[in-house]
Amino acid sequence: MRQTVGWLIAAAALAVIVGGLWPESAEADPAVRELQLSQRIACPWCDGQSLAESDSQVAKDLVVILRERIDAGWSDDQIYEFFASSYGDHVLLDPPLTGWGIVLWSLPAVGLIAGAWVIWKRQRRPE
Repeated sequence: MRQTVGWLIAAAALAVIVGGLWPESAEADPAVRELQLSQRIACPWCDGQSLAESDSQVAKDLVVILRERIDAGWSDDQIYEFFASSYGDHVLLDPPLTGWGIVLWSLPAVGLIAGAWVIWKRQRRPE
């Protein structure tokens, strides 16, 4: 019984992690796309706030630039590249899969594997 509960918890944790990392479908509505992108791009002068969260004039100006790029037909990747090249990679709230970004993105999977291993070892230990 305890072994089954442990595996159910591990499976639920895996489902939550995979669901959180699963890419969202692209919305056709430019306003929805603007909101989604502005939540993933940080204001360069606003202490870690996204463009959507910040009330500063700089963030509002950057949202206008973001909207112009969306209206011009730019892809999400092109928009991310534009902001990263203009203000540095630190403005991307979803780190790229290079360098430390790979480490950051892999931490949930490593944690899940380590947790499953601990549960497995505890279940196999004779009582």
